[in-house]
Amino acid sequence: MLKDTLCLCMRCREDLGMRTGWITSSPCAAAPPRDTAGSGSTRNKLLLISFDGFRWDYDRDVDTPNLDEMAQDGVKAQYVTPAFLTITSPAHFTLLTGRYIENHGVIHNMWFNTTTQEKKQYYMTQFVDSYWDNGSLPIWITAQRQGLKAGSLHFPGTAAKYKGEIVRVRQVEPRFYDYSNETDWRLNIDKVIGEWFHQQDLDFVSLYFGEPDLAGHKYGPDSPERREMVRQVDRTVGYIRDKIQDHGLTDRLNIIITADHGMTTVLRGGLVEEIVLSKIPGFSFNDIKFHLVDYGPAGMLLPKEGMLEKVYQALKGSHPHLHVYKKEEMPARLHYSNHPRLLPIILFADPGYVINGLIPVQFHKGEHGFDNQVMDMKPFFRAVGPDFHKNMVSTPFETVNVYPLMCHLLGINPEINDGHLDNTKHMLVPRKNMEGNNPEMNIQSQAVVGLSAVTGFLVLVFIVTTSYTLYKRNSAERSYKPEHAAGEEKMKQTSF
Repeated sequence: MLKDTLCLCMRCREDLGMRTGWITSSPCAAAPPRDTAGSGSTRNKLLLISFDGFRWDYDRDVDTPNLDEMAQDGVKAQYVTPAFLTITSPAHFTLLTGRYIENHGVIHNMWFNTTTQEKKQYYMTQFVDSYWDNGSLPIWITAQRQGLKAGSLHFPGTAAKYKGEIVRVRQVEPRFYDYSNETDWRLNIDKVIGEWFHQQDLDFVSLYFGEPDLAGHKYGPDSPERREMVRQVDRTVGYIRDKIQDHGLTDRLNIIITADHGMTTVLRGGLVEEIVLSKIPGFSFNDIKFHLVDYGPAGMLLPKEGMLEKVYQALKGSHPHLHVYKKEEMPARLHYSNHPRLLPIILFADPGYVINGLIPVQFHKGEHGFDNQVMDMKPFFRAVGPDFHKNMVSTPFETVNVYPLMCHLLGINPEINDGHLDNTKHMLVPRKNMEGNNPEMNIQSQAVVGLSAVTGFLVLVFIVTTSYTLYKRNSAERSYKPEHAAGEEKMKQTSF
């Protein structure tokens, strides 16, 4: 009875606290709410931007005043390490989920069916829901499920449905799209900043640009064309920050800018022994049921039944720059073996080499898809905004850690992922409370909380003491009444 009375009184006190804004703890209260990285009015918005193929050192041979200013105003990582396979769709989905590629299942840019031999190129693969919806939810869906408003423009994975849900605000590029057009870039920025963040009040947006990847492929990473494209990227970063300021979002919007991978020069010429599988002694495509080669420096093979060992032995050690693995024997550090979509034999080449099937059909001057430990595969990373330190150079980290960082900034509970906030939290300023930066207000707030706690404790002591006193008094009265009644009866009998 006493316990029920105490709990009822505590609930009344909690109800009063909810109305006054003072909340004190009690034995009957529910578990405390999650720390939401500044929930409600203090949660800042977040813009994730990817410039495809922007290598970590692309700002070293080009004047980039806007990227330099962003680094002074925020955080610059020395570099980041992408997940293997270092190609567009898998690496971007790692940013969105925090999972290694063997865990999220988007194992390649191309969707394929080993039974029908069908293959879909990058763009058409964007619309195969079952390829993307493979058990790992991208951050857009998680944010929407937890009450936030999310959007995405051209980011890989935007077109797909996940457990029946889509990104509610989205724009998918048309099939034949000029990823290099600076005018279109600015129109897209105007949409994201002016319409989505400012007018529609979105909380999170991912924004994708297809350069400098295309310039790096076509002309090579050391070309003047690639350097000019980096200048275009830099102008675009300046335009983004100007638009954010124009719409009054500078103090409420965090920006993360990164990429999916880097780029390296493809080696060709008389002294280079190219990798052509059909020329390898003992190997025959007649022993192969399905193959995914002629796509940069990596490939996969599905041998016909009973042919696995023959194919493996023929290829293993056949070329000094070709690495051949049964999928279960892939180096564990690559996290590219434990998924049913991966084929039994996985190939990848050393930097500068690509894997050809029947004949050489690849003519890019720059390529990616190599081992993620290769420095040329490392992307850049910049971050700026109210939650980031200023003028900080961060040590390198893996891109799986971007996801838990974004969840923390947005104040949402992350899905299962392979990253950890500990690897990026050094970039963040200490969490501000509801009173902001005013130390006087913070001290007053702490004093109020402390006073509330003391008052609550005294109220509890008073209730317990009063209840106990009442209980003793009632007990005494009950024990006194029978004796008193017996005395009166005796007096009546004597008088009679």
